[in-house]
Amino acid sequence: MSNEQQNKIVAFPLLKERLVEKATDHMQHKQFQEALPLFEQAYELDNKHHEILLGLVICHVELGDAGIAKELCEQMLKEDIGDYYHNLQMYLMVLIQLGHYHEGYVTLQAVIQEHKLPSEHAEQLYQLLEFCKNRMNQEQVIEEQTEEEQLEQFKSFTALDNIQDQLEWVHSLKTKRIEKQRFFLEQLFSSEAVHPIVKTVALKTVMEEEVDIDFMVTKFGETKKVNALQLQRTTPYFFAEQVEAQLTEKLEHENPTLLQVAVEIWQRHLFITFPFLPGDNVKLWTEAVYAISLLMQGEESDAAVAEEDGSFSAAELRKAIKELKEIEEISFI
Repeated sequence: MSNEQQNKIVAFPLLKERLVEKATDHMQHKQFQEALPLFEQAYELDNKHHEILLGLVICHVELGDAGIAKELCEQMLKEDIGDYYHNLQMYLMVLIQLGHYHEGYVTLQAVIQEHKLPSEHAEQLYQLLEFCKNRMNQEQVIEEQTEEEQLEQFKSFTALDNIQDQLEWVHSLKTKRIEKQRFFLEQLFSSEAVHPIVKTVALKTVMEEEVDIDFMVTKFGETKKVNALQLQRTTPYFFAEQVEAQLTEKLEHENPTLLQVAVEIWQRHLFITFPFLPGDNVKLWTEAVYAISLLMQGEESDAAVAEEDGSFSAAELRKAIKELKEIEEISFI
């Protein structure tokens, strides 16, 4: 087909509208992975449509692609697509998610100086301005902290009354300043006093920045040297995926409800023990997860029976079930 013929191709009537409608329905049901390609198809048909651009921004934010969301917001602001102040608020929220507090503060301050803010947006925008300013000040304090001050910060962290408070602290880490908090993080990862879930969340936070930093991580009496950048590139683990695949093969048609329970148990176990893996015997851990899933559903499980092909012993199976049970007991905080 010639270029001239291709240029004459016309999309099906109302195709754009149908794509937007279907994508929006997925988005309303939190199915962002399914909504994104539909919005992308609609964008190819009309890259100036506010609803399409807004849908793309929301999907990319929810799927962790805030950098792409930022570019789309900048397009809407630059080309005056949709409501300017609504787009500005969305843009600032994306900048905050990226940790670009200075950029957000400078942008909003310039808008306030040049324009009289509409009453319906003024309060929200001033709150965002103050938030960015406070975060900028906090980052400045972090940059100036000595190791002694970070050690005091860690003592305050471990003195918090509950794990939820510690998680909030971890979530507030300035991910663009990881290098400035290295000593604090070293204490967090090595201390047995810090809950394994808190360590996992902190390590995932460091990984998101893809920084080339080594940490010694201690969990359940084991210590392992990990590199945040390498972890980001090697997860998820093939072994973990194989166990889930075998559980699916075993239960998908026989007992879908038990399969959901089993997968949730396995994923919780991997999350809490991360970056440690329980081993490399896929059949052993498939059977162990299956057994504890039955037990949690109030059903009988014969953990004394070894795998017929001899890939593991009954004792190994009982040990794996015990480990799964112990982790499950501390998984709900």
